[in-house]
Amino acid sequence: MGDDLLRDDASCREAFRRGERWAMEAVYRSYVPLVYTVVSQGFGGFRGFYDATTRDDAVQNVFTAAFEERSRLAYDGIADYTRFLRGLAQNVCRQMLEKDRRFARVPEVEASEHHALEAELIDAETQRICAGFRQTLGERHEQVVLDRYFGDGAAEETLAPELDVTRYRLRKIIASVKKKMARYLEEHGLA
Repeated sequence: MGDDLLRDDASCREAFRRGERWAMEAVYRSYVPLVYTVVSQGFGGFRGFYDATTRDDAVQNVFTAAFEERSRLAYDGIADYTRFLRGLAQNVCRQMLEKDRRFARVPEVEASEHHALEAELIDAETQRICAGFRQTLGERHEQVVLDRYFGDGAAEETLAPELDVTRYRLRKIIASVKKKMARYLEEHGLA
């Protein structure tokens, strides 16, 4: 028997796949040093868990995942089980880090303040430009259409009697306001 119990011992591998207790105990004893190394020394940019309790939790979580039927059956017996288990351990550590709020990535305050200020300035400029557009409308009907139809979302059926015009005439006013609005917004770089 070599350094890789499950790869080298076919009877243990088959018993492990079936979920026999003795095989799982043998796998645990054989591979716990590897898992402990991964969770304590880390990988990639992760430097490992410093707290002994968290390390122990991570080791147990790794073996819980490794002993699930899906994981037991996923190992083919050809490749090194150490690689398989190392990958599983890294995934479990990543999941633990994502769940732990102490390790959550928080956006930089400056960036969020910058975006909020930028959005506020854009809103103020847009409101100023829209207020300027209202001043360019000469007819009272056009101003009412801008406020009620475009602003409040009033239906043509209710707006036509308010203005004392036919629906045909109202549609002409709406089309005129749309055309003027598109031209005005384009001139001010908002279209």
